[in-house]
Amino acid sequence: MIDKSRSRPIKFVIGVILFAYLSYFISDGAVGIDLLDVALTSLVQISNSDIWTVFYKVIAWLASPGMDILWIVILAFLMYGFKYKIQAFWTLAYMVGSMALGFIVKHIIGRARPIGHLAQDTGYSYPSGHVLGTFVLVSVIIMLIVPELPSYRMAMIVKWVSVVWLVLVIFSRIYLNAHYPTDTIGAVLLAWSWSQIMQWFYVFWAPGLLKWPLFYRSYL
Repeated sequence: MIDKSRSRPIKFVIGVILFAYLSYFISDGAVGIDLLDVALTSLVQISNSDIWTVFYKVIAWLASPGMDILWIVILAFLMYGFKYKIQAFWTLAYMVGSMALGFIVKHIIGRARPIGHLAQDTGYSYPSGHVLGTFVLVSVIIMLIVPELPSYRMAMIVKWVSVVWLVLVIFSRIYLNAHYPTDTIGAVLLAWSWSQIMQWFYVFWAPGLLKWPLFYRSYL
């Protein structure tokens, strides 16, 4: 489970600084950002076919913000049923907070989506909501589910499958022209920074919540 970490403040500061710099350059229309996006998009789209398009569309649907919320709700429900009650509510707060931050940043930056994006991909482009929600889902699995698995081998399989899933979601958003690569990088940095804050809250507030009837006999 989540424990104290002396490096957490450093991780948070690094994440915030990188996210702030990237957001500034994107909002300022820096040429370097455009060149980076073109180069990375070309690498992802180097093999263009109908099969890959269908494959990434399925991934994009499974990792849509609405579906990410559904997966998180299911996980929270299961955790609460197995007496991981504090973790269940923490997970829901983690997702809600990340989505709220993503919504705010999208409207502050106001970046238009790439040309040729699918009709269903509406709204602003930066940061990617798909990647933001998927990062939260994957990090919950790695932080809360993986440590409780009965074997090391199973834990490693679940961990790396989760990481591969996040990478595939990132690729799908770029391949389908739904986002610029820097939109996905920004989403990862934002979610990473928010996760440090939420982990800090868990460490300092979780023990006190055991006194509440709602969290009676919850595991820590």
